[in-house]
Amino acid sequence: MLTMIIREIESFQLHLPVDPTIAPHLHRSSHPRKLAVYRVLLDNDIVGYGEQVGPPDDVSELVGHNAVTCLRETTRGGVQMACYDAVGKALGVPAHALMGRQTHDRIPYAYWSIDTPSETLAGLAKGAAEQGYRVYKYKCRPWWDPVEQMESVAKVVPNGFSFWLDFNGHLREVSQALPILKELQRFGCVAGFESPIPQRDAAGYATLRNEIDRPIAAHYGTGCCHVTSDPFYDPGTPAQVQIRERLCDAFVLGGRDVEMLRRRASAAAEADMPFWIQTVGSGLSAAWVVQLASTCPEGSLSHLAAHNVWQRDIVALPEPEAGWTTVPDGHGLGVTVDDEALELFSRSKPAGQPRRISTVVYPDGRRWHFATEQQRHEAFYFGRLPGFMRGIRLETREDDQSRDFAGLYARCSATPVPDQA
Repeated sequence: MLTMIIREIESFQLHLPVDPTIAPHLHRSSHPRKLAVYRVLLDNDIVGYGEQVGPPDDVSELVGHNAVTCLRETTRGGVQMACYDAVGKALGVPAHALMGRQTHDRIPYAYWSIDTPSETLAGLAKGAAEQGYRVYKYKCRPWWDPVEQMESVAKVVPNGFSFWLDFNGHLREVSQALPILKELQRFGCVAGFESPIPQRDAAGYATLRNEIDRPIAAHYGTGCCHVTSDPFYDPGTPAQVQIRERLCDAFVLGGRDVEMLRRRASAAAEADMPFWIQTVGSGLSAAWVVQLASTCPEGSLSHLAAHNVWQRDIVALPEPEAGWTTVPDGHGLGVTVDDEALELFSRSKPAGQPRRISTVVYPDGRRWHFATEQQRHEAFYFGRLPGFMRGIRLETREDDQSRDFAGLYARCSATPVPDQA
């Protein structure tokens, strides 16, 4: 008799090394760099792997449970993923067979990065195209000139390579968003815009859709802004309103619960709205996204797990071909975890992060200094500084142990500090 009782769950805290080109920008950002990996051992000696962002949870209460019931009943994303892997292996089927009816055997898949200077972005985009990607999801931020960035990448990417520009609401309101989006839509490599303004602004999204000739994607039923000091800044707009009033052309689906994601995918399918699934993780998460997306008829936009940021991964995935990745046909998630890398990166200590001062430099020489990424985000979200100007840029200074650095850091830890060049 085949039983699938969870005998043991082992967890690992991973600190994966970041690609050296992306590392300086990722380290100063709020991008999560800790991954919790779970190794689930069934009583039939089958092993499954799953992961989630952040430190490991205490999941000891799931030991002794049937792994099949955990596919539906647990919302612990990392363990649920591991159960899909283990149960699929035990039954000799790929994970997508446990998730739903497969409708695609190839999935469009995207490259991702945090915001960077124009020259760095151009190099990343060129490299992504050479690796087989055709879509790049990029974080557009108010401390860079987005027109300069698109001018830079348009010179190096091949025909058919495109960008989805993710503003996380930083364009703030229609009056600021319209001229910038109209300027950006001149570029053939710009495929669309994600969350240009806060998602609470339903009227603003309706206006943008009428005025812009590129598709607009929005997070399904939630907010999109990186504001922590005011929990009511962007509560978002309910998905039924987004659909009924056609406030966007496509959805972004996040999270790690397969049940929740498939419910949202079904709602999008009923509304005839395409979407992509996105999460953050290693190649393990990428394999999970691909398995799940293959069961979603409307999941026709390029999905991602941002796993391209790592210098070395715990799972080796084939690079996409012309923007498409083939769904693994092996059992479970269909990938093999590198146990040597898993042990290595669970023992390694995270690289120490020095104190940093980031400085927004305006074309007229004005400079504003910040001690944290969050402080800088909110200065722009709350309209205290103008953003997205031609020629604006960000400079970063690491702690050099000087009195000058210590003094300025102390001052801008309390509040952003302006000065003249």
